[in-house]
Amino acid sequence: MSVRALSRYGKETRMGIISAACILLALLGLVGFSGILLWPRRGAARVVGGVLLLLALLATAALVALSTIPVGIGNPFIRLPARLEPAEWVGSAVALCIIACVSFFVGRTLRRWLSRAGPSRPLAVAVLLAVPLISAASMGGLVYASTPARERERDPSKRDITLARGFEWNIFVQGTIDNPTAIAFGPDGKLYIADIAGGLWVATDADHDGRAEQVRRFADGFSLLVGLAWRGDELYAASSGKIEALRDTDGDGVADQRRVVVDGLPSMILKPHSNNGIAFGPDGRLYFGVGSTTNDQVETNELAASILSVNPDGSDLRVVARGLGNSFDLAFDAQGELFAGDNSPIGPDGEAPDEFNQIIEGQHYGFPYFYGDPPDRSTRGPLISFPPHSVPTGVTFYTGDQYPQDERGAAFITLWNLGELARIEIEHASDGTVTARERTFGSGFLYPIDVLTGPDGNLYVADFGTSAIYRITYQPNE
Repeated sequence: MSVRALSRYGKETRMGIISAACILLALLGLVGFSGILLWPRRGAARVVGGVLLLLALLATAALVALSTIPVGIGNPFIRLPARLEPAEWVGSAVALCIIACVSFFVGRTLRRWLSRAGPSRPLAVAVLLAVPLISAASMGGLVYASTPARERERDPSKRDITLARGFEWNIFVQGTIDNPTAIAFGPDGKLYIADIAGGLWVATDADHDGRAEQVRRFADGFSLLVGLAWRGDELYAASSGKIEALRDTDGDGVADQRRVVVDGLPSMILKPHSNNGIAFGPDGRLYFGVGSTTNDQVETNELAASILSVNPDGSDLRVVARGLGNSFDLAFDAQGELFAGDNSPIGPDGEAPDEFNQIIEGQHYGFPYFYGDPPDRSTRGPLISFPPHSVPTGVTFYTGDQYPQDERGAAFITLWNLGELARIEIEHASDGTVTARERTFGSGFLYPIDVLTGPDGNLYVADFGTSAIYRITYQPNE
């Protein structure tokens, strides 16, 4: 979910981002080179040289961190192209040569100015003040240039969200939570929300007006909490490497009992892959996906790149299906069949499609050998192939009665990198075969990460980027 978004940019945008990076690199190189030239001098020049060199090193470290470290489970602030085209390599090399020459001559000039006594000292002070300001402004410009226009508006109420005809949206929860990762309605009708900071919240809509009046903390202390599912009075929570079950035994709205269901699952060996969303099947077992531990190599961990299931008490952990790079969420339809999205890596042969699969026990789904439709029957192909790096995340089946008949029983899946909510119509033939058709149901979200049907018969969408939960209603007369 990181630099892959740049694969969809045009040449002009890519070159603009690369040019902005070269300009910033030129600034840092100039500052550092000037510091090296001034360091052997004495007095004020030596002080200025040391400070300039330190500023260059700090700014370079900041540039590397901002362009490589993802925020939460999302993108880094600066998204540079993962791979450069030959023309971009040549252009960058030429630009860096020019930068080196300019840095040398400017540095020599700056050394002469700063080595003088008296009137040159104000210039030294001005340089020391200007460098961090210019560096910060340059990085800010690079962040802006490398961020797609769709992702620049973080206010959920100002998002230009478009839904299928007759549907409307409103914000059910906004703020308080720190980027939601998973949602689940409890038996009390309240919405339980996991966030990236490791908090678990409960939102209450007491007057049933479609907007939560209160958001309270239910539990905390999780790491990478990405899956929630209720069974009786227990809330099962999937976090990094484990699944726990929580209960509120005294009814005060805060979990006071917590037990480990399963532990030791492969997590964050390949970031941000971990154990993911969870769902209870008609057989009473708990099902969940576990991401791969490598990008496109043969998996050696027996539990990774697969769908697993376990009894609610943590016994009998078993592999259901293999060959799934990173199934972030899964859901059962009305017939009790299991379906899941899957995120494909950047394979050795180029861009691979993401997938929506029917999960059949004992089947292999291609990772890391094939992505999309397989060449033979040795692996199972997807029902739907999404564009590369669409990043399917949350999935649910519509089980309410507020939407038109055509929507009932359809699957809905969030596409993180596209900011879309897709609708998938699934048909079960009499011979047991399953076919599917997909269309865009909603667009304009920032990072939609989970979706479910609420007890009021409406869909709820968790948007990671805006820290909001959207509620989607149907207005037949509009």
